[in-house]
Amino acid sequence: MRSIRSQLVGFCATVSLVVLGAVSVPAGASATLYKWVDADGVVHYSDHPAPGSEKVQIAAAQTYKSNPTPGASPSPVKKPAGATSFKYTRLEITRPTDGEAFVNQGGHVDASAVLEPDLLGGHKVWFVLDGTRQPEPSGAGLTAAFQVDRGTHTLSAVVTDSAGHELITAPGVTFYVREPSINQHPPRGPALTPPKKN
Repeated sequence: MRSIRSQLVGFCATVSLVVLGAVSVPAGASATLYKWVDADGVVHYSDHPAPGSEKVQIAAAQTYKSNPTPGASPSPVKKPAGATSFKYTRLEITRPTDGEAFVNQGGHVDASAVLEPDLLGGHKVWFVLDGTRQPEPSGAGLTAAFQVDRGTHTLSAVVTDSAGHELITAPGVTFYVREPSINQHPPRGPALTPPKKN
């Protein structure tokens, strides 16, 4: 009976020490333990040798390395399919100038812009009048003419590549069209002539 109990105690001690030894071993290293059996048949383990003990090599514990947490590093910005990497450095409206007024010109406004570097083949320059892209792109000359109503207007421009992606936008300018009103020259006729005094 004592022998069976001793063996059970020895077995539990063996399992406990092996587990503790494996847990305490740094990743990637193995550990050396010493094993001996006492007079009662109980098996002992220690990291220090005892008289009559024998070396027991314990394999390194298995480790697990997790993948980086999603979103931990910023993902690269994806360009739209077909977008070009070419960059223009300047697009600016040169006429009309910001705040310019067109007076008594019948609503006719000439527009021009400057682009640097020069327009690439397949790219287009569009004028944007009062927030609406005009139906026809300007040529490489970067000029256009508009017929606009009297009032306040804004003008900008945009360059697109062959796939229609916007590459650069010009800062907008505000201009004014002033035409004479019929109220400035009221009609005159017999009915509107003041009566003569006697």
